[in-house]
Amino acid sequence: MKHSHLIVALFALLPLTMSANDNLGAHGFVIWANGGISNYVGSTPGAKMGIGGGGAVGLGYEWRGSAFLLQTGLAGKYAQSGLRINDATYLLPNQIDPQAVDGMFDYAYIQKNRKDSYTTITMQIPLMVGAHINRFYFLAGAKVNLNVVNSFKAQATFSAVGLYKEFFDPFENMPNHGFFSDYNLSTSDKTTMKVNVAGSVELGAEIPLASSSRSGSDNFFRIAVFADMNILDDRMKSDKPMLSYPQQYASNADMTAGLKMVDYLSSNAATSPVRNLFAGVKLTFVLSSGVKYGCVMCQSGYPTRRDRRRGSRVMIY
Repeated sequence: MKHSHLIVALFALLPLTMSANDNLGAHGFVIWANGGISNYVGSTPGAKMGIGGGGAVGLGYEWRGSAFLLQTGLAGKYAQSGLRINDATYLLPNQIDPQAVDGMFDYAYIQKNRKDSYTTITMQIPLMVGAHINRFYFLAGAKVNLNVVNSFKAQATFSAVGLYKEFFDPFENMPNHGFFSDYNLSTSDKTTMKVNVAGSVELGAEIPLASSSRSGSDNFFRIAVFADMNILDDRMKSDKPMLSYPQQYASNADMTAGLKMVDYLSSNAATSPVRNLFAGVKLTFVLSSGVKYGCVMCQSGYPTRRDRRRGSRVMIY
């Protein structure tokens, strides 16, 4: 009977013991660097996804419990992402060529091998929660992306031909008629990127480094895979066409002078949501204070809140 009372008492104290341990925690500092692919994901009519790359460095604060992790901080991210635009033809119908007998024809701009690339410099504010189990850990949460610098570069090759109704083949390579071929056009400009929020997850392993009993600290090295996906749409939702060009044919004129490209995400071609995906490998250095704190009912050897104020009974983590 005495043993049964003891067993009941032990089971009654077990939740309190677990609660005390779960409330223990340590402040820590984290420094990280990550890198990998950066590309746009979604339905892109008239375009195909291109793969770019990028990297980020950051530092922050981490609270480490017996199993729980909470992390925040500030990071700077540099990334390049791209799109491959489908070949396209832009028509100026029913133009007049004064040098032809029957001067009515269609003037056609032919666009080939177009690529739109985006360069972004972003400040990230992560808020991540997770757990560490043995030598493994995971974190999941959100990252606020504040876009600081945003620019694009569009490159393509253009030709222009004349489509005459009385001739089967198009007229081409005739500069005196304004028909040209293999004209390389490049447009670079700043663009606008909205504030976005990315869902983020990382999973990896912890490698303990040498700890110092004098400072009461444990250092960790982490290696992990991660993925950040923007939750909000990256499009600008503009009514601008992807190509601006002269709307009137002029015989024996430079018809390349008015050509200018607008980036895909800022044009009316982007009719479906597009989101950025940033994924790869992450390396993190964790410097933990090693001071266990925060429990109300503590086991022997753990500091109470009063002990923490006095700076006594420090436990090496």
